[in-house]
Amino acid sequence: MIRLLPLVLAAAALSAGASQALAADPAPGRQCFRVSQMDGHTVGDPKTLYVGVRNKDVFRIEMNGSCLAGASMGDPLVIETAGGNDLVCRPIDLSLKVAGTIGLSPCIVKSITRLTPPQIASLPPKLKP
Repeated sequence: MIRLLPLVLAAAALSAGASQALAADPAPGRQCFRVSQMDGHTVGDPKTLYVGVRNKDVFRIEMNGSCLAGASMGDPLVIETAGGNDLVCRPIDLSLKVAGTIGLSPCIVKSITRLTPPQIASLPPKLKP
């Protein structure tokens, strides 16, 4: 397991997040989260990222390729959202890159899944964001 810190948010997401954070949260049943409310992340394997949101929700982000395989402990993630909105509901809403020693390595997001409380509880401690 690789834990990437610090998390780097693009300037556009930060400025959009400031106004969007004041808006109402997404509907409880939706598979959405706000980038501005992310509070941690862990790498499960070369294709899987776990993201903590507001110290209660966990989302599993699956990649098409193994873009997280070459990431080292100090490599930050660069996250941008589409359309100046920090709300992520679909894979196309999220642009994710790993900043390494050779530059930015893009990831293609395949799926985003909100984990249920039993799924979160069954995660090994080292994978909980």
